[in-house]
Amino acid sequence: MADNLGVNPIPFSSSAEGIDFPTRAKMMVEEVVKNSYNTEVVAPAMVYVVWFCFTLGGWKALCSTSIADGRYYEVTFNKDTQETYVDIYVKMKQEVFAHV
Repeated sequence: MADNLGVNPIPFSSSAEGIDFPTRAKMMVEEVVKNSYNTEVVAPAMVYVVWFCFTLGGWKALCSTSIADGRYYEVTFNKDTQETYVDIYVKMKQEVFAHV
């Protein structure tokens, strides 16, 4: 996951922090989806990390699921407050622009 550690090291607090964050983000999204749908049919394999990075002093991961509901989940860890937030977004519409 964090394959650029040798070139431009990511400022981890611990050696496992950056590697573990995507896994923790997937677990949080799984819990949010179970609570949203009030179901237990969500399996860890149904949640995947699209992108993650260290930004502005904390971790951020964009996650999605194999459920066809148009939702994606932004999981943000605020290092200063030691809190993690999960924001849910739904794609409303796509506007296409031709290159001029």
